[in-house]
Amino acid sequence: MTIPRRTMMARLTLPLLTGAIVLSGGCANDTMPEPSSRSDAAAVDRALEASGSTTSGVRATPIVLSQEAWTFSGRDGYIIRTPHYRLFTTESDQVLRERMPLFLEHAIAHYRSAIAELPTPSQKLDTYLMDNRPQWETLSKRLEGERGASLLQIQRGGYASRGVGVYFDIGLYDTLAIAAHEGWHQYTQRTFRDPLPVWLEEGLATYMEGHSWRGGIPVFRSWQNLERFNALTRVTEASELLSVETLMTQRPTDLLTDDPDSVLRYYAQVWALTHFFMHAEEGRYAPGLRSLLNDAVEGSLNRRLVDVVGQAEASRSIGSRTGDAVARAYFESDGAGLDEAYRAFVANITRSGARDAISTGRSPL
Repeated sequence: MTIPRRTMMARLTLPLLTGAIVLSGGCANDTMPEPSSRSDAAAVDRALEASGSTTSGVRATPIVLSQEAWTFSGRDGYIIRTPHYRLFTTESDQVLRERMPLFLEHAIAHYRSAIAELPTPSQKLDTYLMDNRPQWETLSKRLEGERGASLLQIQRGGYASRGVGVYFDIGLYDTLAIAAHEGWHQYTQRTFRDPLPVWLEEGLATYMEGHSWRGGIPVFRSWQNLERFNALTRVTEASELLSVETLMTQRPTDLLTDDPDSVLRYYAQVWALTHFFMHAEEGRYAPGLRSLLNDAVEGSLNRRLVDVVGQAEASRSIGSRTGDAVARAYFESDGAGLDEAYRAFVANITRSGARDAISTGRSPL
């Protein structure tokens, strides 16, 4: 679920959609394509090796394996295949159209290495970038059937559902930021056997948003996210910081009020909470976060919860994707102590002068 960039722009009902359901989308000449081909890791590595590398280990050139004509509702477009994606697009902006394949490949490399060494999806990830909202609305209805109508409530950007990303053009930076956020959901929906709790799934998605461009190459930095930082600063200045317990037990939809900024405040805080688990107290919680992600990939998260909190609470936690059971199991900290440490961390990263570091992607710690 995404509500970035000042305006609510994400699905409010999709966080529970996680799993291995294959949803092929789009329609070449208005017919649905076949399911995406499985990703051959060795072939991908060979293709990446042939393209050259950067010091970060991410390849410097876009890996467009093939490009072919595609037609959607009478609009000409392209199917662009890369090692990990199959991109269907009617995008008319050449800059965005050409940057998207490169951005997606760097984004998935970021997902797989930013926190833990995570696996390659077994299938290519189908992704749609439509030129405008009307095309996106038509596509969503075709892909999602009856559910498509509820998705039309999204004001900007797009969503990820059952391993498929569906976006429309809202400008270069914002479109790509949404693709980074929803792309994380797309990745976990295809790759993780156990779903993460909502607070962590959404926090990690915000963690993956921050990026800039250097020499035509996207560079991902989790701190480089002024939208989240500014919202977090407003929260702290207004003394409205939610407790860790509230962040973990409520969903974003629970916080919807007549104030549209309430959800923006939630996302800013789960962004901060994820940084807390990665960087607070000299990385005290980071090993637990890595273990948590690896267990979710392997399907052993529930077993760990049962060992720590018992079967009944584990079942409630997995079923609702809320609560602090996961945090207790992996971070070995009581709620009060965790909340106190989190509040101190937020105060530190929003102190006077920290914005300069954030704007350039540097840690404010």
